[in-house]
Amino acid sequence: MRLVSFGDKWVAASVLRNPRRSFLANPIGVLDSLRASSRDAVMQVFDARCVVSVRQIHAAAVAAYLAFKAGTNISRKMEIELLLRLAADTQIGRALERLGVREGTEEVGLCVLANERSLAVRGAEDLARAVGGTEVDDDYLRREDRLARAIEFYGIEMAEIESVQAKDKAEAILILILERIATLDLKR
Repeated sequence: MRLVSFGDKWVAASVLRNPRRSFLANPIGVLDSLRASSRDAVMQVFDARCVVSVRQIHAAAVAAYLAFKAGTNISRKMEIELLLRLAADTQIGRALERLGVREGTEEVGLCVLANERSLAVRGAEDLARAVGGTEVDDDYLRREDRLARAIEFYGIEMAEIESVQAKDKAEAILILILERIATLDLKR
């Protein structure tokens, strides 16, 4: 789990491989149960195939929070806004279709946004226990097959990748994804 703070908020996020079948059978039920016991935190899970860095999840959480603060949010729920920002999409149905956790999901991303560090950490730990599986590291997230999936998911062109000044292809792709997350409001 990686934890970041911005302003007075904390965001904990991670990607887990091989989640429990019991979780995949009822992800909304598990989330609802955890949310009921952690009312002071926003919790969300999603299919993490498009994630090339946990920084991407953090950026989506920050963008969702700032959208609510500025009144530019698309959804009335922070949990859905987070998915919209992560998908860099203005359509709720499409974002849910692309990022929804279902039977057969092999990698689950999780994100917890809270006012206090301890709430974010505890919420993420509880959520990770419920999801099950093994947390992946940056090297795994930067594998070539994942990068190819992210390029397709976000509609990134090779010319874009080549035009970004970055240390390598993975970093260029991440920069382009972060740009799409940050500029989602321009699509509206």
